Amino acid sequence: MNPNEREILYKLIREHEEVKGVSRTTIVSLQSYRQALQKLKSTDNKAFKDSVSELNEVIKNTEPKIIPLTHLIEEFETELQIYFEDPFELVRDQALNILNQKLNRYETCIQGVIDHGMRLIEENDFIIAQSPSLAIRSALKRAHSELNKKFKVLILDQNFIRIKQLVKELSQEGAEFLVVPEYNLSHFLKTATKLFIGAVSITPDKKIITTVGTANAVGLCHLNRLPIYLLANSLKFAHRMVSEQHIYKEEIQHSLDNMIYRHATFSHDQVDLHLIDHVITEQGEIEI
Repeated sequence: MNPNEREILYKLIREHEEVKGVSRTTIVSLQSYRQALQKLKSTDNKAFKDSVSELNEVIKNTEPKIIPLTHLIEEFETELQIYFEDPFELVRDQALNILNQKLNRYETCIQGVIDHGMRLIEENDFIIAQSPSLAIRSALKRAHSELNKKFKVLILDQNFIRIKQLVKELSQEGAEFLVVPEYNLSHFLKTATKLFIGAVSITPDKKIITTVGTANAVGLCHLNRLPIYLLANSLKFAHRMVSEQHIYKEEIQHSLDNMIYRHATFSHDQVDLHLIDHVITEQGEIEI
């Protein structure tokens, strides 16, 4: 895979993550990997090993790094190594089995976060939903449908494509919600009861990589002593510092009214973990 092809793949993964979130991107990536292996015709083991290794390296170096996917691919690599001396068909079958195990494990982790997350929602809550991840969407949906909780959701809108699925699911449930521009959050800090956020990753230097706009929402809620809940499965905890998470930066030169200037944007925010009041994983609340 040449550098241009890598950049195209990174862009596709980044755009999918921006719209669908890390959990869906991880699941879809594993499913796509599995489908590719199923379609693969017979080849010699060296060529197969080289192809798998190249693809794994690309997956592990996305911008930003999709940490749950990275962890699962690293495990997949390690567990597959012992089979490369076997016939191709056996190696491929083992690869498929291992991928199925990783996919099942990840879906179980997500389900655990959802189970704990839905029980955080109390009667008459007014919950701010920033970065509506799969876990947050499902927790809100199930709290309404299964626990029959009456609550309201404030959806912060920076990009409607990103919040579209949450709006759709809450509408189908008949749950009460309000969509407001992200920059209007300050008008609701006296009436909101808690903030739910998700994460791409949580680093050893106690930083959270999360969707753009989250840092502002967390800062406002922290200053106003509004409880902040991070819903993230344990596979989102990274082994490397925030500087090694490959946050994508784009700089473009603009020309306007005879002025030339450079405009920079980053794909994701950084948030200090110490600003978070409660971290919820598939194991429940953990110490931070």
